[in-house]
Amino acid sequence: MNIKLKTKLLTIIILGLLMATLIVSVGCQEELEQPQAPSPIVLSSTLVPNIPLDVYLFAKQSSPTTIPADIINAPQDVNIESLAVWGVPAEDDFTFGIALTLTSDSEASAVYDEIELEEYGWKKLSGKTIYFVYGSGLAAESLKTAISNNDFKYYDDEESLNAAALLPGDSATELAAVALAKPSKELIDFIIRAANAKRPDQLDPILTLANLKIVASGLYSQHQIDVAEIVKVIYGGGRISDLNLGSVVLVKSGQPDFIVKFAAERLLEWYGLKKVTLSELSLYKGSWLIDGGETVHTLVRIEGNYIFAAISGQESYAETLITSIQVK
Repeated sequence: MNIKLKTKLLTIIILGLLMATLIVSVGCQEELEQPQAPSPIVLSSTLVPNIPLDVYLFAKQSSPTTIPADIINAPQDVNIESLAVWGVPAEDDFTFGIALTLTSDSEASAVYDEIELEEYGWKKLSGKTIYFVYGSGLAAESLKTAISNNDFKYYDDEESLNAAALLPGDSATELAAVALAKPSKELIDFIIRAANAKRPDQLDPILTLANLKIVASGLYSQHQIDVAEIVKVIYGGGRISDLNLGSVVLVKSGQPDFIVKFAAERLLEWYGLKKVTLSELSLYKGSWLIDGGETVHTLVRIEGNYIFAAISGQESYAETLITSIQVK
């Protein structure tokens, strides 16, 4: 038995990215329930490689996340304390580093020994944490060097931390994962290549006009996240509304407030969202049918040069998320 990282264990990484990106479509349960414990995520207390990062994703639940054995072709379930993903740009390339922290040294060692890497893959075991680097060139080498030399620091990107602080997080909106991205040309080009999509001719002028500074996203759940259920939905046979999840996306523009408001309102109206008032907040509301006939609800809120979007399979949870945002 071997774990094929790019086809099996990498599913974990994809799940983590899906948790907190702009393309996630998630559902929520019929009735909200209080979480068992407060969110364990405090980004300023997490360690990252001591190099510039354009992408940072961190996922951790109040209790370890169980990855079923059949998902990664392992002899037994794997219990993960946290997942971190780091994105590093270099010229026209982009590299990702990953830190997978398990619940014990012995469990991490057993998983590490079974991992087979494909081309441009690198791994290192340190205690109960398994590190991976994918890519080649300067970006990959900088990540490998930092990890090998144990050159880590507490995450201190002030702009990103300020954005993450605006994501809701209280007894009704427990944060299970957060992702931060600086929309650099390298990152956008990497995403387009990874999606095997054609680069729009007008993309650069649009990005210049938008002057995006930071994108942040949070995944919320009222229960311990069931990875097996997420995989079932991704690969068919499950319903998004069974996932009991919600998401908030934040976008910060470098343009003046009035320009952001004018442009965002025109764009939202063009996409068919309707202006509504909720708890004295002026919002834009929309819903879309997806595969299987399910409905995803979105509420958008504009505050200065920030745009927030709450996404859920249940309208009431999207409302809870969007009204829980405390703008400083």
